[in-house]
Amino acid sequence: MVTEYDAIIVGAGPAGATAAMYLGRAGKNVLLVDMAKFPRDKVCGDAQGRRAASIMRELGIYEGYTQLPGKGIYGMTLSSPKGFVVHLDVEDRNNPPQGYIHRRVDFDNYLFENAVRMCPNFKIFKVTDLIIENNFVKGIIGVNEQGQTEEIRSKVVLAADGANSVVAAKFGLNKNPLAHFIVAIRAYYKNVEGMSDRIEIHLVERVIPGYFWIFPMPNKEANVGIGMVVEDMNKKKLNLQEAMLREIKENPLFKDRFKDAFIETPPGIRGWSLPVGSHHRKCYGNGFMLLGDAASLIDPLSGEGIGNALISGKISAQITMEALEKNDFSEKFLKKYDTELWKIVEPEMKLNYKLQKIAKRFPGLIDKLLEKANKDDKFKKKLEKHVPYTSNRDELLKKDFLSELGLAATFLGI
Repeated sequence: MVTEYDAIIVGAGPAGATAAMYLGRAGKNVLLVDMAKFPRDKVCGDAQGRRAASIMRELGIYEGYTQLPGKGIYGMTLSSPKGFVVHLDVEDRNNPPQGYIHRRVDFDNYLFENAVRMCPNFKIFKVTDLIIENNFVKGIIGVNEQGQTEEIRSKVVLAADGANSVVAAKFGLNKNPLAHFIVAIRAYYKNVEGMSDRIEIHLVERVIPGYFWIFPMPNKEANVGIGMVVEDMNKKKLNLQEAMLREIKENPLFKDRFKDAFIETPPGIRGWSLPVGSHHRKCYGNGFMLLGDAASLIDPLSGEGIGNALISGKISAQITMEALEKNDFSEKFLKKYDTELWKIVEPEMKLNYKLQKIAKRFPGLIDKLLEKANKDDKFKKKLEKHVPYTSNRDELLKKDFLSELGLAATFLGI
């Protein structure tokens, strides 16, 4: 019987499963635990971008990923508060898609099955506390599948246990200011008209700076929802479910498309919380690292967290292997995880938080941007190079781009 694992991974979602695959391939003695039995649903927008695909290619599981039930994404439809609509596309549809829409029940189960293939130690286990000795995390305490309390020891704990992480809460690392916390609702609709292979982001007037989305799936099905920063939702006193149903019923962009549509039940309309990466949480300590949503790695603009979750899984596994080699699980050493992770995720987090704030302060800018894109094909092509699911977006706020809109970067405070 194992008396101490090299690592325990708490949570078998995307971040935890990814860490398990990297460590399992390296031959490490790892235990993966989750309170749920897979397959299980996870409330989400279901979109996975280019970062997820890159990790899966590295792990050798990309081909199976592309064959999951769902839809490849080759562009984005955007609409502005005044109803300007623009369709943005990838340059070449012969290339692999920029992302996919897969239901999380399918996507997470695919990752989980590959994780237990590469890292066969898995237990259904609800973590309730941690073993702490001399200020170091030394394992987990919880309830096993038989309902018995059990302690399991390890050299390091990788906490991928979501936005309500037990491990993060234990160390007071689970708090985001309301300006850095998003709430969202989602429903699966059937019989939705007018969809393509683009995701749809609608910056409707009554929800700005939040947005309404329609993410296409096969057979006229769609993941439909609204997401909004908690601080803004409280100020507007907005009920997200009422807001979503009202837009579908009354907004000219949607009412005909949803005329014969209906919500799949179960699961019906469901909500969830998203701690976003515009607030950089500490994600490490003596004997532990936080991954994915537990580390507040969700994109502050799009609300997508899967790509960053997979990156955190990869980097935490790399740092775990280095820590095992040096036999050093101290906070000082594990800080390297935070450093390496944020080297990758921080540039896009900062840019997208900036864009979120601009949309909030200057909603007319979005109208102007999309109006110009509809009138000027050359400008539209340039825009396509700077938005997610058509290309990268690093150049979007450069001064030469803003000058084409007749806007000064200094005026926008960037």
